[in-house]
Amino acid sequence: MKRHVCTLIRLIAAGLIVFGGMEIGLEFVRKQVQRKPNTAVRPAPLNIWRIVFGSVLLVSGTALFVASPRLAEKFTEDFDE
Repeated sequence: MKRHVCTLIRLIAAGLIVFGGMEIGLEFVRKQVQRKPNTAVRPAPLNIWRIVFGSVLLVSGTALFVASPRLAEKFTEDFDE
């Protein structure tokens, strides 16, 4: 049972890492698309809060991935004591 719980925690952590990386990457891509010379739109500045939010997701996903064996051990304890 512990292996299944650990796998579930790691799947959630991987999702956090993917969404954090996408958030940061898409913000930089948005900035690059607006910087093209043929567009008449003035490029908007980078939205620092999206980068911070993406970084928080990356760090929390990484921490959750590292702590997954200990969390699985804690969640699957026997409470019959």
